[in-house]
Amino acid sequence: MSHTISLPALMGSHPLGALASFGLLRLATEWDPQAQLSFEMQDDWVARLHSEELSTAELLIEKLSAWVSSDVLDRLLEWAEDVRVPPKEYRKLLEQATGDDDHYFAAFLSAIACDGAVDGQKGLVKPSAFYMVSGQQTFLGGMQQVVAAVRASPEIGFKEALIGPWRYQTKAHSLGWDPNAERLYALRHRAPTAEKPSCIAGAVVLAFWALPLMPGVSVGGRPYTIGFTRRKEGTFLAWPIFSAPIDLAELTSLLRAGPRSWTNNDGSGFRSGIEAVFESLRYEFGQGYAVLRAARAVSATSLRE
Repeated sequence: MSHTISLPALMGSHPLGALASFGLLRLATEWDPQAQLSFEMQDDWVARLHSEELSTAELLIEKLSAWVSSDVLDRLLEWAEDVRVPPKEYRKLLEQATGDDDHYFAAFLSAIACDGAVDGQKGLVKPSAFYMVSGQQTFLGGMQQVVAAVRASPEIGFKEALIGPWRYQTKAHSLGWDPNAERLYALRHRAPTAEKPSCIAGAVVLAFWALPLMPGVSVGGRPYTIGFTRRKEGTFLAWPIFSAPIDLAELTSLLRAGPRSWTNNDGSGFRSGIEAVFESLRYEFGQGYAVLRAARAVSATSLRE
């Protein structure tokens, strides 16, 4: 008997909500290979997990709490001070992970760096478009802080992420994946640099787990990341919303096929099961910093252009 778990805090129109939903399906598939994900229109597109093994939200949160408290994430986050390493070091790590059948580490390395794309100034491998920190911040260090925050109160952290409401009480960086966490100078009573960042830590951890579904690649020495499209207006992350439940293999295929494949050949609408497509601008500022801006729905016609 398949159970349906509604996750009202994971909204498909929100980039962090969508990424966390995808990461949740990738993780849930390890507990139930038949697990599926769909979205249902309520006040927004709400994520729903379908599973025979996971029957309630409480059981799901219990499983997530045990998972985040294990050492599975440590191996992915403690191998270096920063993702940007010399290409030889990166490839050695990747070859070692593949040889040791460490599929978690191999998948993460392939996701967070664009092998073959090298920074011309420092000679380091270029990171994925999901790498949005700079300066004294590092992706690995920032993610370690988020994981530590969730481990401090895992059930509370995952309940906030999945059920809500999102209160932003965790003092950690959202790594640029949450438009709600962008601190705009003109909209605040004091300079953003004087405030500590806050995030929905449980959602950020799940979004991190989704990264291998959208790996970094190199085309002619230039970095590209699956899911992102470059246009004259900027670089956009796009994702589909589907009402028909799909499993991890179907989701992976859907994301890697890209936006044009989500529409009918004549551009008259979306393919069966896809209800909407959203995109979020990867807004860049400072030197190397970026944030995903609030998403907007896009038409099938615009995706074919």
